[in-house]
Amino acid sequence: MKRTIQKTLTSLSMVALVATSSASASLIASTDNNLLYDDVSNITWLANVTHIKTSGYDKDGKVTLTEATNWAEDLDVFAQANWRLPSLNEALGLQQSLNDFSLFTHRLLDDDHIWTSSTKTTDSGLKSYFFTLGGDAKLILPKTSKRYAWAVFNGKFSQSTDNVDATIAEPTSMAIFSLALAGLVARRKQQSASLCKKT
Repeated sequence: MKRTIQKTLTSLSMVALVATSSASASLIASTDNNLLYDDVSNITWLANVTHIKTSGYDKDGKVTLTEATNWAEDLDVFAQANWRLPSLNEALGLQQSLNDFSLFTHRLLDDDHIWTSSTKTTDSGLKSYFFTLGGDAKLILPKTSKRYAWAVFNGKFSQSTDNVDATIAEPTSMAIFSLALAGLVARRKQQSASLCKKT
């Protein structure tokens, strides 16, 4: 029985190590929590998903692709003026690396569409890919459709604006890593005990 438990714990520890090695990205928040740095895509997101609406720029926050692009390029907030729309790859990266979007404020529903800068020319004209926080990000829409806009900029927010790193730890990853260490320690003790019996 004891041997079975040790084998199970060892197996779990190996699985845990693999899972930890491919753990999701972390977001680093500015001290005012207005910006969130994605350390995988190396971009900074507005923490407020619907800033275009809550800032008073647009009444319902839904704009055409051209309007969305212009809004992002003209945006000058939180000591940063180089904003743009996220690309489809950046949007997909965020979807795939995060299971919890609670760090973002004014979140949309899963089926609310957000423009990306990635476009495709079709027989009916230029269209843009859109994404949602929890849904499909591979569909395209005519650029004249009205959807939400969200902005990012390249790199991390400036430390000169008195922002301090606040890496958001992922509790699940920490628990898995702890389990992995416990399993390896148990395995090492088991091997040591076996060697002592042989000698």
